[in-house]
Amino acid sequence: MAGKYDKQLAKYNSILSKNPQDPNTLSILARIALKEGRIDDAEHYYNVILSNNPDYPEALYMIGFLYMKKNKYNDALPYFTKLLNNGKENAFIYEYLSVMDKENRRKYLEKALEISRNIKIIPKDYKRCAYIAFQSYAWKEYDISLEYANFAYDAKPTNDIINLLGCLYHNNADYDKALSLFHEANANYEGKNSYILCNISSCYRNKNSNKMAIRYLEKALEVNSNDKLIYYNMGSIYASIGNRKLAIENFEQALKIDNNYEEAKKALESIKDWYFIIKKWIKNFQY
Repeated sequence: MAGKYDKQLAKYNSILSKNPQDPNTLSILARIALKEGRIDDAEHYYNVILSNNPDYPEALYMIGFLYMKKNKYNDALPYFTKLLNNGKENAFIYEYLSVMDKENRRKYLEKALEISRNIKIIPKDYKRCAYIAFQSYAWKEYDISLEYANFAYDAKPTNDIINLLGCLYHNNADYDKALSLFHEANANYEGKNSYILCNISSCYRNKNSNKMAIRYLEKALEVNSNDKLIYYNMGSIYASIGNRKLAIENFEQALKIDNNYEEAKKALESIKDWYFIIKKWIKNFQY
């Protein structure tokens, strides 16, 4: 059965037979190889180009990219660095370097942002911006994550990005902004995502609105009654407002789900110990 690119391959292999070093033909053959999943062939074509044209941008970029995809960061870095030295900078290169070079990560991210701020964000930018938004969040580069998350939101406001933005504003103690985003995601999920409901609860708790915080934890339990964290958070709120009975009930419920849940164990012991001290103090005071 004829392949999708057979005619093109025949055409460009014919050209190559007459001029084996033609970089344009080699790059076209490399692109076809990539589309067909022949990674080794593509790498070979690009290396042939670089053997005669060591500054050829596409070959430098793609060889660097292919090494990066194989997690061969030390091999990939020189290719991207050479592109920058040749004045071929773009946001992609700086973003790739930020992934591979931990020591200079912040510098590369700032350079990528500098470029990204000056270009129009379109839907096809979503995947790139979302990836860096989540990566920089994991790296605790929260200010950079916030900018990339906003880029991704502008490109395509998915629930994942809406939630990430909410988490970032929550981290910045901007609970009103975080709430608006979590409520947006909650509406999209039709109130059926317990994680989002817990995030809403956390915002209300930080705004000292414990009744609303408990209300959304109760909604989360309606969605998932087997989540130890929901019970733990519920117990923590009840403990903070002095409702020892309900605090104990929720900590114990969390431990029924996971009897090795250390945070719940410590919280339960603490509230019981505190109650014992108060009870003893009252008894002694009466005498």
